[in-house]
Amino acid sequence: MKLDLCPPLPQYSSASQVARVSTECWVEQNFYCPSCSSTLVPYPHGTKVYDFYSSTCHERFQLKAASHPFSNRILDSEYHTALNSILANQQPSLFLLHYDRSNWKVEDLKIVHRSCISLSCIIPRKPLAQTARRAGWQGCLVSLERIPMLGQIEVIRHGVVRDKVEVIGQWKQSDTLLRAEPARRGWLADTLTCVERLFSTFTLDEMYAFEKELAAKHPENHHIRPKIRQQLQLLRDLGLVKFISPGMYQYLGTPSQLPRCP
Repeated sequence: MKLDLCPPLPQYSSASQVARVSTECWVEQNFYCPSCSSTLVPYPHGTKVYDFYSSTCHERFQLKAASHPFSNRILDSEYHTALNSILANQQPSLFLLHYDRSNWKVEDLKIVHRSCISLSCIIPRKPLAQTARRAGWQGCLVSLERIPMLGQIEVIRHGVVRDKVEVIGQWKQSDTLLRAEPARRGWLADTLTCVERLFSTFTLDEMYAFEKELAAKHPENHHIRPKIRQQLQLLRDLGLVKFISPGMYQYLGTPSQLPRCP
């Protein structure tokens, strides 16, 4: 995989236009669909939400590129539009591409699988003031801290490219969460995030230690411990958790691991 971005075209003058065209060109020419490994096709310019789709399985993606490393909160679309998109199962997976402006190379690339972009990880922003051109418009953020590492698939880290087989393998594991209804994925993803922090063998009592944290995320639920047990059963049914013995579990997922640069 080449890491050099496409050369800037002379007809684009602004830095944002140059970056957008160059990063989109790079994805089209160098990257692949993490679901089926086929080529990626760009949507027509001006298409809202979606930037690329697979030429074979038609999985859809949105590209977010930046010349600085991404923080734990990613700018997204209008708040209610994002919520409705998740509930309708139309949310695209995200490509988070970080490039080095000084040498015009891709430094990092992460995929956020749409199965893990749940209602729980959408944070509303303050509506625009009445004096603003779009008065009342309310954007939102995607919190990566609330997304399981299983669904954050690293492809490139600090210029080191991960093996394609590993990327596709982690994508397929994340894909299993799509078997749950969109409205239920928030609880499932939040429980999985706790499981990952206990990686890899853990007890039910250790999961109960997250009771207050999960209660704060889901204040409408007053039966947290039974809900934890229910979600562990669902994760077992999805093949991500194994019951070893009463009160003892093992996590079977594979969080992203790339070689560390010296």
